[in-house]
Amino acid sequence: MITAAVSGPGLSFARPLPPAKVHKAAAGEVLLSDTSRLSEHRFAVAALWPRDRFLHHQGGGAPGDPLLLMETVRQTLIHLSHTYYGIPPGHAFVLSTLYFDTDSQGLPGWRGGPLPVTLDVTCTPTATAPRRFSMALDAVMYVDGLALGRAGMRWEVLDPRRYDLIRTRTMRVSADRGTQGPLKNPRPLDPRDVGYAQPEHVLLAEGREATGRDWWLHLNRRHPVLFDHESDHIPGMLLLEAFRQAARAAELPFRPSLSSVAASYGAFGELDSPVRISARLREQQPAVVEVTAVQGAAVLATARFGGASRFTSAGEVAS
Repeated sequence: MITAAVSGPGLSFARPLPPAKVHKAAAGEVLLSDTSRLSEHRFAVAALWPRDRFLHHQGGGAPGDPLLLMETVRQTLIHLSHTYYGIPPGHAFVLSTLYFDTDSQGLPGWRGGPLPVTLDVTCTPTATAPRRFSMALDAVMYVDGLALGRAGMRWEVLDPRRYDLIRTRTMRVSADRGTQGPLKNPRPLDPRDVGYAQPEHVLLAEGREATGRDWWLHLNRRHPVLFDHESDHIPGMLLLEAFRQAARAAELPFRPSLSSVAASYGAFGELDSPVRISARLREQQPAVVEVTAVQGAAVLATARFGGASRFTSAGEVAS
């Protein structure tokens, strides 16, 4: 049983970090408030969740959103890399895998103010050669002293020159494959089908066939959260949110659990070409839904939703 949150000397929840520390433009999108180094690769992280959902504040006693945990981890890996591992500003962070596993009873919701969250973080450098740095980060989330979830990411850091070379090559390959241009007059799904009341949060549009399991990705490049700052490719967190919407909207014999997710990213998604989002049941794991994003012939990312959570409301971790 895990019942005590890690804490660092003077760990503060007083105010968010400067936006540049976590690659954000708007101060309101910063979740981290403080970090403390406990040992060479172990850290305590303080965060304040200013809303109960990843994209907006729902209220009404809604439970906390696991994607807020994932975004907290994303900001954590950026801040720790710059602050403790010597990564200079201007470098690009390229995501390869992520996962989260949260309490099946739901995370704490809004309490009349930002929710204080603590992470116990362990970093594992996997490549530290000159001009190349990659790392794995694993975190346990605590609220009120109870462990309510785990999450992690794997990523590589690229210097500006190397990133530009890679992006130039990938954009050329996409053009050579004749990837078609933007969709004309896409028809977004009803917000209620993907768990929202507001149409601006819908990331899926009707597909070519009415299968109930295939859609087009619907990009809103004015979205204040998903496009908080300029990007030359489809953000990884946007694809994760689209995958969650697909798992919810899919016409399946059951509603998949959204408390346990594992995703992998294999290619950059271009902003000006259609992306197909598809949801399927895994043959060997009937309680698991697999969602994929495909652009042209390239698989951009794949996520698996479902399976039993290892966390309980008592903070126990199942073996």
